[in-house]
Amino acid sequence: MSLEFSLTGKAGNLTIQAGGHLPASGVTVLFGSSGTGKSTLLKMLAGLYPCTGTIRFADQLWQDEPEGALLPVWQRPLGMLMQQPALFRHLSVRGNLDYVQRRRGKAEDLDGIIAATRIEPLLGRSVQQLSGGEAQRVALARALASQPELLLLDEPLSAVDLPHRESLLDMILAVSRTVPILYVTHSMDELLMLADQVWLMEQGQLIAQGPVAQALASLTGPLAQRSDATSLLSGDCGDYDPADHLQTVTVGQTSLLVPSAQIRARGASVRLRIAARDVSLCRQPPQQSSILNILPVTVDEVSPLGAGQHLVRLSLQSQVLLARLSSRSVRELNIVAGEAVFAQVKAVALV
Repeated sequence: MSLEFSLTGKAGNLTIQAGGHLPASGVTVLFGSSGTGKSTLLKMLAGLYPCTGTIRFADQLWQDEPEGALLPVWQRPLGMLMQQPALFRHLSVRGNLDYVQRRRGKAEDLDGIIAATRIEPLLGRSVQQLSGGEAQRVALARALASQPELLLLDEPLSAVDLPHRESLLDMILAVSRTVPILYVTHSMDELLMLADQVWLMEQGQLIAQGPVAQALASLTGPLAQRSDATSLLSGDCGDYDPADHLQTVTVGQTSLLVPSAQIRARGASVRLRIAARDVSLCRQPPQQSSILNILPVTVDEVSPLGAGQHLVRLSLQSQVLLARLSSRSVRELNIVAGEAVFAQVKAVALV
């Protein structure tokens, strides 16, 4: 079930003016720097912050202001998870889940939710005894126990320590297979790990919307202009070399060797994360190189970045790879659109 909206509102001195379409599945990441209005837009969609305009979820009209239609937030079939988990501090973990059950009706698979969020050992505890990561897992379980048809997550990992972030990200990805998620963050790592679609926000407006790989590959877009500009490639796992801990991943007709301590099943679909600064170009395949991945590519576009650097967009079959090069290298190698070259990929990560 998809979400459609067109909203206008004020948050202090910032005017929010945004419209969009949230797909009916997967994770849409609302991305931008702090202070651009991301959290305010999320609260407007939830009905927690005043605005004018329309919001429609599937065949249900949530808001049509100033025409007078406004569905109260508690009647909207959504779950929310904020930066700080809003748990009832006077209740136990089980008490927090029971409260939602009384308000929204018993979840069909509460035991499955408890198992998926790994909170069974915490059920008897007071929420005041929980760590930040434990509290967010309980908050996620409580949001899921309300049987939401849409999840709104507002920087849910900002107060979670690093060791617990990966497990929470895995849980969120698992949930996204059945419930569409709108996820607010300013973290590039979280965007790369989670996003199927991305909404880019600047000064209260959505300046771009679309598939994450497309947004990352736009040379004039804000993501490619960043110092941590990154490409995402989709591939399928092949053989695993346990001696060197290398996973073979096939992208189109090209195979890459990817360091991985975890064995991925043959044929499993994965995403490869490749930083533009870790890609160099050469005219001929190098001999006896320590770099394992030498990929035949075609130059699509070359764009100056300033300060003696250029960004190069490359085609690897039907997918896009970015390279951040010195202007001298671009000039001396005569890197121009349409040329066939070889990309040396220094570091690759599975996400």
